Amino acid sequence: MDPKEVSIRRDQMGQAAGAMLRGGPSPIIDRGEGYWMALSGAHSPDMNMTLVSSGGSAAVASVLDRVTESEIPTLFMLAGECQSVDVDAPWQQVGEMPFMASELASDHLQGDTRVRQAEAEDEAVVCEVMGEACGLPADLMVGVIGGVLRDGSGPTKIWLLVDDNVPVSAVLTSIVDDAVTVWCMSTPERFSRRGFGRAILAHALLQAKSSGASIGLLGATPAGKPLYDNTGWTTLEIWRMFASGESAQFPG
Repeated sequence: MDPKEVSIRRDQMGQAAGAMLRGGPSPIIDRGEGYWMALSGAHSPDMNMTLVSSGGSAAVASVLDRVTESEIPTLFMLAGECQSVDVDAPWQQVGEMPFMASELASDHLQGDTRVRQAEAEDEAVVCEVMGEACGLPADLMVGVIGGVLRDGSGPTKIWLLVDDNVPVSAVLTSIVDDAVTVWCMSTPERFSRRGFGRAILAHALLQAKSSGASIGLLGATPAGKPLYDNTGWTTLEIWRMFASGESAQFPG
């Protein structure tokens, strides 16, 4: 994928992140040339994200100042020409996030009768599944998840896999133009290694393809990357990540 298209795909991730997190307690949503901010205002870096990819150290410093002034714990990510810019304390580097893509080929798309789109009345169940899988308190996710569920007819959706009447996996998707972005792939450890993650991802991507998407995009966590590697995803670039608070998914 050429650099111009990678830039477009980064921006689609930012658009989707903004749509997903604008229901938080004190959201700050913004996008500009070479950066995006999607801060829900929740008290965890895992629920607030910022990416800077162009403009060099001056752009990084400018956006970083805005995030710092917000006093919202954030995952601050560097990509593209800004990937190697230094970020000073108190920000701590907590790892790297592979930014991945997959053409929505039929080989890895399949419907599953156990998967359905979550609705407003599923808020508590979805928050419990996602919170347990991500190591976050369920009540931290209520504002964001509730907002997505109440707007179920929009481009952002949550999918829930229920096996033998037990909710075991959830995932959030958001379509921007020709791309479906994948967030919060969530299968609690006690339900892992049973194929639930693969099944819910295949179903959600199939639904996205039927809605017009032709490519999938995601930022992979260490727990999720093996699944993506095994289902046709490729890494476009690596995002360096810094945090201003303790991250459950990227502890450093």
